[in-house]
Amino acid sequence: MKKMKETILVAVPILIILFCAFGYLFAPNDPNHVNLTVKLERPCEEYPLGTDHMGRCILSRILYGGRTTVGIVLIGSAIVIVAGTFLGLVLGQKGNKQNVVVESILNAVTAIPPIAYLMIFIGAWGNGVLTMLIALTVSLIMRLIKLVKTKTEIEIEKAYIMCAIASGASQGRILFVHIVPNLIKDVIHYICLSCTDMIMAIVGFSFIGIGLGDNVIDWGIMVSESRGVIIMRPDIILYPIAFIFLCALSFNLMAGAVEKGGEIHA
Repeated sequence: MKKMKETILVAVPILIILFCAFGYLFAPNDPNHVNLTVKLERPCEEYPLGTDHMGRCILSRILYGGRTTVGIVLIGSAIVIVAGTFLGLVLGQKGNKQNVVVESILNAVTAIPPIAYLMIFIGAWGNGVLTMLIALTVSLIMRLIKLVKTKTEIEIEKAYIMCAIASGASQGRILFVHIVPNLIKDVIHYICLSCTDMIMAIVGFSFIGIGLGDNVIDWGIMVSESRGVIIMRPDIILYPIAFIFLCALSFNLMAGAVEKGGEIHA
């Protein structure tokens, strides 16, 4: 029963995230099609959630907004996992002198708030999906490198690693067969929590108009646009907020489920 509960706690959030990422495939209408004759239309067969102030299908815009927001998060997470884990492993096995230099650099870089990276990159390169992706991944990669590096240094000192070294195991085998399995839980937990931060950063910057650029649909801009008709159609602003909440909650639930997992000693 406990096993089933844990499976559900992981499976349901994953399904929600996948739906948000690929739900646009089931969009009933063109999300950018403007039809002022049906603006602020109530939910009906053609428009399941109604239309916005420009007569655009709300459901279609929410589904396409999910592709943008969650797509950036998933692509960014993949880059962070691969680059951050690999560099952290490499740096974690270096000598003490190198460690002092690397540690100082990492401490300096990670001391800068992630929002500062966003401001710097957007200020230098302007709005855009690529700018947002680079700014988010740079900040998160540095923090993951520091995490993996520290964990690697701890694992290398443990008895099972000493035994592997004594048995003649290669450096690659020690890192990827013995150490990596014991880092997976921490890496996934970090990424799940970071995904929530990425979602809030994306929608937050889009809400104030300096996020993903013009003609890019995402939940943040939908919330911003809905403010003007909140008296006539208060439900319009609730739809994107609900999806933002569901996605953020899903990643947090996954982080909680991963945190309860145990260590693996290869």
